[in-house]
Amino acid sequence: IGKTLLKAYPFDDENTTVLDFACGTGLDLYCLNSRVLAPFVKSIVGVDISQEMVDRYNKRVENQGIPREEMRAICIPEQLLTHANDLRLAKLLGDIEFDVAICCMSYHHFPSIYSITRTLSSLLKPGGHLYIADVESIPIKSTPHGPDDNNKQSASVVTHKYGFSELEMKNVFVQAGLADIDAASETGQIGSRFTYSIATRAFKKGKAVNIFLARGVKPQKPKP
Repeated sequence: IGKTLLKAYPFDDENTTVLDFACGTGLDLYCLNSRVLAPFVKSIVGVDISQEMVDRYNKRVENQGIPREEMRAICIPEQLLTHANDLRLAKLLGDIEFDVAICCMSYHHFPSIYSITRTLSSLLKPGGHLYIADVESIPIKSTPHGPDDNNKQSASVVTHKYGFSELEMKNVFVQAGLADIDAASETGQIGSRFTYSIATRAFKKGKAVNIFLARGVKPQKPKP
């Protein structure tokens, strides 16, 4: 995914600030975002709810001799990762407005992707880009009698478990102000703030799945 991101955005090693949300150790098998992007950006701040992951991330940064002002991770309590706590979260991140926020292979873990997307939008500067990578939804066969005995989960949980569709992601981005209601969703459509493409393929539980990359753009502030 990291290599796909390099093609999707004009990163600048003197200016671009990046938020790697749900960063893990920064070396995720599918993403490798922080490690791949580091040479091409001014700074990366990783965020994760696991102190263990954050410690491993920062240890690897230290071992590579990278200054903390260029690359670091911080642990954020899970209860702060809601739209209602945006200001408190911004303070913990030093009130930085990021050029780019990325979240890779983590959206299916969040109880509300609408809330988390609004939070990520609030951390972007005007004109900033949000990139989400996750599993594309897999059609699920249903029966007239509802879920079988081996699957008592609700429909919303099943949706998260099996990924997201392009339409779902577009709706989420529209609600967060990162896409226009009438914006064309075709990948690369000129003038669209929302794009969606298949970045790669992977194997999940023995099945080949598509990994998508969705992009939304925060509106620029209107000129006075």
